[in-house]
Amino acid sequence: MKAFRIIILLLILLFVAFYSKLQRLQSTAWVESLPVAIYPINADGYVETDRFIDELKHEDFQSIERFFKRQWEGYSEFDFDPVAIQLMPALTVKPPEPPQHGNVLKTIIWSLRLRFWAYQNSVSADKTTVNIFIQYQQFDPKQNLAHSLGLQKGLIGVVNAYAGQAYQKTNNVVVAHELLHTVGASDKYDLDTGQPIFPDGFAVPSSQYTQRKAELMAGKIPLSETESEMPRSLRYCMVGDKTAAEIGWVEVNN
Repeated sequence: MKAFRIIILLLILLFVAFYSKLQRLQSTAWVESLPVAIYPINADGYVETDRFIDELKHEDFQSIERFFKRQWEGYSEFDFDPVAIQLMPALTVKPPEPPQHGNVLKTIIWSLRLRFWAYQNSVSADKTTVNIFIQYQQFDPKQNLAHSLGLQKGLIGVVNAYAGQAYQKTNNVVVAHELLHTVGASDKYDLDTGQPIFPDGFAVPSSQYTQRKAELMAGKIPLSETESEMPRSLRYCMVGDKTAAEIGWVEVNN
């Protein structure tokens, strides 16, 4: 019986791997705009959070579309909108939380659970659609936001964000960062210190610590070897050459 369960699990993993590969190829072809569905979630249950979500509009996320179009123009002469965002109805259920100190098996099981949850709670049948679930909560100076994540396998992003128009621009920076994770971009910051990694995590490596923008996958503007700051909006971000290569905007030089 145990051997049978193992065989079933292996078959599921094989199917998921094949499906993920197909998703990867189609989502980074960049011949059609990448559809991105955004699902707001009230993560703290407050009425104020519900009110904020009810007032959200597509226009609140248009800066993400404009940002990727500007960045695309830096790598291609082809007039193209890389990303097309659709604001979806709010969800009343939250995604499964990742294991805090899980082993590899627990992480795999959580990933499968998240993908099944996303399948159950998204409406698009298009396997190239990136589903971004934004968990909104009220600002609490005593509690940091949980880490956001983006999964290439399944094209899923889970973003933890503050509810309020004052935070919308910085929220969109996080959404854009996790969106690029889903299409193959890697982090460009040190996982221990949070500092941008030189040179790939610097918008303009030759400028050293006089940076005016953040490389999007580094997430911060480096000020010194030990200091950096969060960009105020996507106007202060850019997609660097390594990231562009990872997501298929430019050819990789071997």
